[in-house]
Amino acid sequence: MFELFFTFFKIGMFTFGGGYAMIPLIEKEIMYNKNWIDKDELLEIISISQMTPGPIAINAATFIGKKKLGFLGSISATLGVITPSLIVITIISAFFSQSFLNPVMQKLFIGLRAGIAALILSSVLKLSKNILKDIFSYSIFLISLIGLIFFNISPIFLILFFGTGSIIFFSFKEGR
Repeated sequence: MFELFFTFFKIGMFTFGGGYAMIPLIEKEIMYNKNWIDKDELLEIISISQMTPGPIAINAATFIGKKKLGFLGSISATLGVITPSLIVITIISAFFSQSFLNPVMQKLFIGLRAGIAALILSSVLKLSKNILKDIFSYSIFLISLIGLIFFNISPIFLILFFGTGSIIFFSFKEGR
């Protein structure tokens, strides 16, 4: 239980930029260093985490903790991933609330945002290698991307539409 807490504490402590920026560190720590899940499980966890309410890192920690040690594992991992943010936000709000107006801090955040964008893009590229395997998955990806960017289609609609469509498609493909 303590190993789960400290592993996710480390992930929460050293990752800036939210859940998507945490994916490379979750992958490294949970998949490669700890061997708690494999690539397919990570992709499933990320998919489920995106569909459920709440931040992706908290949802992922909860799912991985539950898989590893059940209910107490989910609590331990979730507390581990949120504790660093609580500490940092408490310190910032107590001492540095005016620091965001500081030109040095503004320049720092410009650099952090650029680095975070690179982390998120890295996650997308790594994950897409395991997701985009056939013409069906490429089609869903491209239609969704075009719908999101050019037509401002609701992500909720896309998830429901393509989730249902996939069930129907594979049911017919398998002859059911």
